Amino acid sequence: MADAMVTARMSAEKKEAGNRMLEQLGTNASQAVNRLYDYVLEKKQLPFPEQQERRRYTQEEIAQAIAWVDSIPRRDRFSTMTDDEIRWERLVSRGLAARGDFS
Repeated sequence: MADAMVTARMSAEKKEAGNRMLEQLGTNASQAVNRLYDYVLEKKQLPFPEQQERRRYTQEEIAQAIAWVDSIPRRDRFSTMTDDEIRWERLVSRGLAARGDFS
């Protein structure tokens, strides 16, 4: 059977480091990829753990989380200010104006 080429994209740094490590382990990239394919074909799965499925939260857990968020004190200091007052406050907070400069 004729050999076929498999191509993978990765950073040059990762390739170089990986090739060095594979050499230390007594193999090379071609042999490692061949073994990966052999494993997948035989087992019909990947040789590393699957990502865990996201946990589903109960209605009670959601209600508790909402209650906790709702219990956080809120203070919206800009809610009673005009747009001009908000802009002025931002200038003052950045040191670009002083409180008594503009009245």
